[in-house]
Formats: sequence, C-alpha cells, structure tokens
Amino acid sequence: MKIDLPTLMLAGSFVSTLSGIFLLFAWAQNRDEPGTAWWAAGTLVLAIAVPLLTLSSNLLGMPSTIIGILLLNISPALIWAAARSCNGYTPSLPGVFAGAAVWLFAVAIPPISEAPQAQMALNLAVISFYLLAAAAEFWRGREVRLHTRWPLVTLLVLHGLYFVFGTAQALGGQLSIGHSATLTSWFGLIHFETLVFVVGTAIFAAAMANERGELRSMAAARTDPLTGAGNRRAFVETTEEKLRTCRERGKPLSMLLFDLDWFKAVNDNFGHGCGDDVLRRFAEVARGAVRSTDLISRLGGEEFAALLPGSEQSSSYIVADRIRLAFAESCRALDGRILNATVSVGVATAGPESTVESLLQAADRALYRAKANGRNRVEVAEPALPEPAMVGIQNAYAS
Repeated sequence: MKIDLPTLMLAGSFVSTLSGIFLLFAWAQNRDEPGTAWWAAGTLVLAIAVPLLTLSSNLLGMPSTIIGILLLNISPALIWAAARSCNGYTPSLPGVFAGAAVWLFAVAIPPISEAPQAQMALNLAVISFYLLAAAAEFWRGREVRLHTRWPLVTLLVLHGLYFVFGTAQALGGQLSIGHSATLTSWFGLIHFETLVFVVGTAIFAAAMANERGELRSMAAARTDPLTGAGNRRAFVETTEEKLRTCRERGKPLSMLLFDLDWFKAVNDNFGHGCGDDVLRRFAEVARGAVRSTDLISRLGGEEFAALLPGSEQSSSYIVADRIRLAFAESCRALDGRILNATVSVGVATAGPESTVESLLQAADRALYRAKANGRNRVEVAEPALPEPAMVGIQNAYAS
C-alpha cells in the first residue's frame, strides 16, 4: 500500500498548528507557566518545518529543505527548553540552537555533504537527543508530584526512541528519501506517530500547567507571605501527619516555640518596616539552622514554631539554642541601627499520648517560663530529661 507523504505532512502541519495555538491559549490563561509557551513554540516551529520539506524535491541542498530540517532540529530543542522551564531552570538559547548548528556545520563537510543518508541520520539523531533530554528533565523534577508528568515522559521517550530507530535505519541505508513510502515503513509510520505525540503532549502539557498552578495556590495558602515560612495552618496539618508517622515508627518528635523578645519596642522605636525585616531575618536564620526535613512556620505576629521529626529532647535543645545565638548575632544591628534583638524558646518533645494541641501547650508553657526567667533563653517542657543530664547538656553546649 502506498501513501502520499506530502498530504500526510501537510495534515500533520495543520494538527501541529492547532496544537500550538491551543498551548498558546493555555499559556495566556496562566502566564506563570512559561514552559507552556516554550512548548507552544516547539509545536508551531514543527508546523512550519513540515510544509517546507514538501516544497522541494528530494535534494537536501534545496534551501527550503535545509531550512525545514533546521527547524525540525529546533522544534524538539524548544520542547527540551519547556521541560527545563517546568523544573525552574532558565532555558538556554545556545542549547536550543546547538543541535541545528551542529547539523548545519556537519553537512558542509565532506563526506557528509555528499551522503544524504548520513545527513538524515544526523538530523534524526539530533531530534532524538532533544526528545530524550526533555524526558530526562521531567524525570529529574519528579520530586514535585505531578500526575501529568508521567504521560509526558512516556510520550517523549517513545517518540525519542522511534527517532533513534530511524537514525539506525538511515545509517544502514534503509531509509529512502522521497515522497512515496509504504505504510509499514519508518517514513510511513512517523507521520501517524507524530500526530499522536503532538496531540497527546499538547493536552498533557496544558494539564501540567493547570496542575502546577493548583500546587502554587495550595502552597500560597500554606505560606506566610512576609517571611516565606509556613503558616499556622501548614504547621498544624504537618504536625498532625508527622506526629502520626513518628508514633507508628517509634521515632521521637520535638517542637520548638519561639517568641521574639520586646518585639513591640522594635516596631515602636524603628517602625514596622524594621520590624518586618527582623521577622524575615529570624525566619532566614531558623531555616539555615535546621534540616531540610524540619519545618519552620510563623504562627502569628512575632511567634514562630519549628517541627523536628526524629529529634529527641537533648538534640532539640541544642538546635533551639543554636537558633537563639545565631539570631542574636544576626540582629545585633540591622541597616546601621543597633537592635540587639533576641528570642526566647520553649522546647517540647512528644510523648505516647501527645496531640498537636497538647504539644503546643507544653511548648508554650516552656516558652512562658523562658520569658519569665529573663528572656533570651531556652526552656524545656515537662516531662524533661533528669535534671543532671539536662544541666550537663546545657553546660556542654554553653562551653
């Protein structure tokens, strides 16, 4: 059975154009997702490249063919840029055009300039490289849980492997360059396979943009806008989850409750702008003193909390005092103004029957004791370590 390749190619161009417009519309609705615009650009470049290849004969030296092949190399590179953008990286324009530049340089060098099959193999190799690189980028960002990630990875891998197969056939001289091919040939199937790829990836790329937007909204609802720390809602929900997990695994869990000393005086004497700077500075210091698995949250006003899963009372005390000392040093002066800002800390460690509320109350009682005993200190909630052991830890850390 013979099929007319120019007709199939033009049909593919039409579908690619519609898919690119669809992605541009999706990006216009969500400008916070530039990856969608990069993907739209890749799809539209493909839509331009395909007709150019139908305008000339099978001589690869024809200008329209050369431009079309260069655009075919750029199209998957733009998809690779979209994947990098989705991972939070700035796409590299030199990287986008590198494949096309390599092909253009190579085809000018004998014997490649005299070997159409070698030119085709290099073209297909460049395309497969970018497609598989895009799949690798999405795989690399898998820590962000997106349901749409896996269909995109699957389509990119399958599409990339099909071009790898085509590269091998071209190197073996098994691909004919012409406008007539059997339905079961590589050239016959690539147009149908590309239609599935273009439509499928357009749908899932747009869906990913929506999914990422929903995740950002959820994160914003759980984040304090001033300090970037978690808010009370995030802290309570995470504490409930971690408390349950630690209890099931027999692991300890500790909570630190912070209150910035004399914070009202900072606002009264230096203004609320300075007070905001102090809050941001404390959040920055606290985040730098804990592990990536710990959580720092602002509960309200000048009150913060830290959740330390897997941390016992003694090690939690050390973390609390480290934050206290680091903050006092960091906020001794701010923007040329002498502040000598300090923080008081209450430490509580979960017991077998602890709840979020009881743990917060225990840490709050310890915090109250820290403020009553002179501020700028760490106190531990009951039940605490035996007094000699706790004193030993305090003396050792102080020294």
